Amino acid sequence: MKARMGAKTARTRPFDLESPLAIELRRIMIRLSRQLDFDRQRCLMVTSAQRGEGKSLFSSNFALVLANHLKRRVLLVDGDLRRPVQHIIHRIPRAPGFAEQLKGKPVKSRATSVANLEVLPAGEAVEHISALLSPERVSAALAHWKKEFGIIILDNPPVVPVSDPLQCVAATDGVIYVVMAGRTPREIAVRGIEILKGVGANVLGVVANNFSEVLPYYYDRKYYGYAERKVRAGREAALVAPDGAAEKESVPAPEAPNG
Repeated sequence: MKARMGAKTARTRPFDLESPLAIELRRIMIRLSRQLDFDRQRCLMVTSAQRGEGKSLFSSNFALVLANHLKRRVLLVDGDLRRPVQHIIHRIPRAPGFAEQLKGKPVKSRATSVANLEVLPAGEAVEHISALLSPERVSAALAHWKKEFGIIILDNPPVVPVSDPLQCVAATDGVIYVVMAGRTPREIAVRGIEILKGVGANVLGVVANNFSEVLPYYYDRKYYGYAERKVRAGREAALVAPDGAAEKESVPAPEAPNG
């Protein structure tokens, strides 16, 4: 099985809910459910330090797991108006989407093959993204979707190169921060956390992709007596505390296109 999973594969292959990927995403889901009250705190932002961290495919897979196991309607929003990929992953039109909703035009989300999961793509490209992503517009859009969906996952751009995620912080209940273990420079990863905390973001934890390369013996299912499965991803991720202390959970995470 190839380690790299492209957009078409992510859409057309069935998602094995007992795969190592799904199991570890459930562990992250369980941990977050202990930190948040999903009856009141239902909007999560996913961002990263820089490009290429895998945040978009993590967002997609995590939304799918939430939809399957929490039995609530889940909306995955592509909030990356600069380099959107959710429409590629889910093979749907890019527009209309988030950009049109921010302009005050009601947009209908797109159904997926999972009954409880819907996707809102990024929408048409716009010139003045920072002006469109005003906190007031983002809050109004998310308030509209909260009436219809139990959980919202907002896939946002990286926080170090652009300020877009900061304009969404006030409208979200928590941030999942994605970095590439062994590849993202520590100072850049720390800088991203500082930026988020500087605007009062509730950083729930860090998903560290690529753990299998930096810690080759970190995750060994054979040791625990599990039958070996064909893993679709060649990398792993772990949810760690914002201060950098690693937890004992890991998530195999596939490559994300431009994510």
